[in-house]
Amino acid sequence: MSPWAKAGAYMGLAFIVPISGFICYWLGAKVGGRTGGLIGLLLGIAAGMYEVYRQAMRIEGFDKK
Repeated sequence: MSPWAKAGAYMGLAFIVPISGFICYWLGAKVGGRTGGLIGLLLGIAAGMYEVYRQAMRIEGFDKK
């Protein structure tokens, strides 16, 4: 993977955590009110961070066994 392709892939990672946090917050707030929104936000942030980790490992090629 060229350095430019890696840079583009890493720039896309910057949006994963905020978007997943917002979507999960919104869904949690719709389902469970304020407390559901907080729980959804925390779950969304954790899921976003996990996805960033997985994608970074894929970009760098560490996922190949």
